[in-house]
Amino acid sequence: MKPDLSRRQFLAHSAGIAGASLGIGLPAVGAASVAGTPDGAEIRLGWIGLGDRGKHLLEAFLSLQRSLEGAKARVTALCDVNPQRLKRALELVRRPEPSLDKPRGYSNYRALLDDRDVDAVVIATPVHLHAEETITALHASKHVYCEKPLAHTLEACLEVAKAARNAEQARRILQVGLQRRYSPRYRRSIDLVRSGDAGRVLFVRAQWHAAGNSPKDKPWIFQREKSGGMVLEQACHQFDVFNWLLGSTPLRACGFGGTSRFVDEPPGRNTMDHYGAVLEYPLGARVQLSHLSFAIPDRRFSGIYELAFTERMGIDLPNAVAWSESGATRQLLPEGGAGSLNDTQLALRGFLESIATGRAAEAGLEAGLASTKTAILCQRALELGRVVEWKELGSV
Repeated sequence: MKPDLSRRQFLAHSAGIAGASLGIGLPAVGAASVAGTPDGAEIRLGWIGLGDRGKHLLEAFLSLQRSLEGAKARVTALCDVNPQRLKRALELVRRPEPSLDKPRGYSNYRALLDDRDVDAVVIATPVHLHAEETITALHASKHVYCEKPLAHTLEACLEVAKAARNAEQARRILQVGLQRRYSPRYRRSIDLVRSGDAGRVLFVRAQWHAAGNSPKDKPWIFQREKSGGMVLEQACHQFDVFNWLLGSTPLRACGFGGTSRFVDEPPGRNTMDHYGAVLEYPLGARVQLSHLSFAIPDRRFSGIYELAFTERMGIDLPNAVAWSESGATRQLLPEGGAGSLNDTQLALRGFLESIATGRAAEAGLEAGLASTKTAILCQRALELGRVVEWKELGSV
């Protein structure tokens, strides 16, 4: 992949399966030669990592499972190194229909990947494990949904990209956990920009203000070599939105950050608790991002948003609201237009649809790679205290 993705590449990729993951039922799964699943209409899922995010994904799937039309999908295997988390997840899956769903439990993810009753895996482990587990799963001929970011280093990104591109030839799906790609509100907001009605995007103001430190029972989050810090572990969601909105990756980034509120909390911490960054994109668009973990729990200080300032209007991307130059407000989605499924459920449904149809995931390799590289670009700028150019990252 070239160091910079062209606008055309991003637009084409973003168009991807625009109609596939919203407002339609899951199509019936075809034969193995078409979808990579056994003959019949069942997709068998394995879970690797059952901490907070893994459990949330599992609960989202179990809720989604009851509303699937056409093809069936069920959990056949679960894996976690923590026996208590594994037991909790096994009970969660077995509870609704104990006679039907009896997934096997594993403490070693490689053993799960050897399970012939698993067609696809959901990976929700610490960031530094993503690359190894994704590559191993793809080599084991599994479809993969891996939580963001794609990997924790550029070198690991290169290895994942190589494995994923080889897997594409065998029609294996890789989807990255960038669930905003499946959100009706974000999609409608970005569709407005794509239509040309808003004019060119000139500036984006964004924030991720959390009211409190990350859970202390996740020590890996506070170790930069394992999580990449808040820049990579959290903000890659917003970097994906910026890249998606602007149809490109940034040219350069700069910023400052550090640890002010949670110094050595927990002990041994080497990650920031706040930073501010500016990213410059082609055609002069700039993004200002404020990210911190010590916000006051009030709407004026905390929360996550992205506001786009365009030539002719302002757009609140996560809420799908636009304001014209005259001040008129426009709701971009009709009442109830967002549907009953949340973004995580929509992303999981998109994954199942990609497996069933053979279409590439919208939040696939290229989106995951671009958002991860953008996070690494920003992290380097913060650490070096200077402007860092995209071309310094090299080709991945």
